[in-house]
Amino acid sequence: MLVMGVCNPAGEKDEYNGLYFTDKELRQLEGNLNNIPVKAEHKGDELGKIVSSFVDDEGRLQCLMRLNDSVEGAIAQGLVKNGIASELSLGYSVDVEHSNNGNKLHTKSKKVMEVSLVRKGAREKCYVLAYEGDNGLVQFPRTEQTSQITDDVHAWSMFNLQ
Repeated sequence: MLVMGVCNPAGEKDEYNGLYFTDKELRQLEGNLNNIPVKAEHKGDELGKIVSSFVDDEGRLQCLMRLNDSVEGAIAQGLVKNGIASELSLGYSVDVEHSNNGNKLHTKSKKVMEVSLVRKGAREKCYVLAYEGDNGLVQFPRTEQTSQITDDVHAWSMFNLQ
């Protein structure tokens, strides 16, 4: 099953020094998340992998995930179809260092570890936009659809799937 969604909201301004991604950092991730694991609630076995990613016109990081056919993957597919796991959460680590005088913290780098299907994500507006239904047709679980996707265009065509 293919699942597409927003895994991170628009980035912070590039001057920002904190735990969230900046716009520049998100754009560096674009197209570089392939093979990152998909999990459920940031736990357990891998349920699939990210197969493509991009930053949309609103600056949000979107990804296309392929859920596997393992027992756990099949359960996750059901949770997506039933709207139980309808949000996404990006799991990443942040390298932090102290300034020379020790009064301030500075973020050095951030590394994406996984994306999780979750009931309720930590960030607003990170959710499943579309998934491949049983009949192979694209299902849109939310009324908010991106302008890039219409019934006339196969949703997955916007991704470079190889």
